[in-house]
Amino acid sequence: MQQIALQHEQLFIGVDGGGTKCKARLESRSGALLAEAVTGPANPATDFTLAVDSILQACEQVLQQAGYPITALACCHVVMGLAGVNVPRIHSQMQNWSHPFASLTVTTDLHIACLGAHAGREGAILITGTGTAAFSIVDKKQSYFSAQGFPLGDRSSGAWFGWQAVCATLDSLDGLTNETELTNTICRALGVRSNTDLISCCLSYKATDYAQLAPLVLRFQQLGDPLALDITKRGMDYIQALFLRLLKTGAGRVAMLGGLAPFLADLLPEELKQHLSPVLGPPEVGAVTLARQLFTEKSA
Repeated sequence: MQQIALQHEQLFIGVDGGGTKCKARLESRSGALLAEAVTGPANPATDFTLAVDSILQACEQVLQQAGYPITALACCHVVMGLAGVNVPRIHSQMQNWSHPFASLTVTTDLHIACLGAHAGREGAILITGTGTAAFSIVDKKQSYFSAQGFPLGDRSSGAWFGWQAVCATLDSLDGLTNETELTNTICRALGVRSNTDLISCCLSYKATDYAQLAPLVLRFQQLGDPLALDITKRGMDYIQALFLRLLKTGAGRVAMLGGLAPFLADLLPEELKQHLSPVLGPPEVGAVTLARQLFTEKSA
């Protein structure tokens, strides 16, 4: 255990909390990485008690790994980027939590993902994974687009691509359109032979279930399947519209994140590709960088 004068020590923790896991990163005032830890779900909109338990466990673990006592939580300046805190009631609940830290700032998971992607600088991100979200921060003003959830939002996400493939397959089974290699493969993958089979199979499908079919659309798009080409074109029309909307916020660079990002980025027109920026770091790095920035501003 490190022998330190805790009252004089300044430590910084960045937390990335989501529906499946919580990541914490501990750094010194100079920016040196001291420890990282991963614990359970941390979405306060879903389960507040579980979220704060996961967050505390992650913060305690990074301190222990770095050789600090748990009492060092009182020396930690923490920024948390959490799913669900875009809802004002949830944000207020988290910000008013009786936490053990020296300071706490609560923001969204999109905010810290953007800061991480751009190494703490302002910019924009376009996420295309199971869901879709677009976020920018310019002159400290945050803008959000598309993050409304499936099926009302999340267009051009993995869930959307898979959903569109199932819809196209249902049309072919109904005899409204010609079957293609994509629809035949969807039928084989789901073990269905008729429209009623398909409907029964997908009655309880959630976004994650549909997203598992997205790679089939992208594979058959490359092979020239007409339905896959149509789905991908409609998806890219929306991605381009989102990209342009981000640029209108004044963001000079856009980083694309998520499982579909490499494929969709490659399909962008050249005039948009020139605004692409590589992802420089993960969300928890963005969070801990912000924690240090806020402390420096308050100490100035």
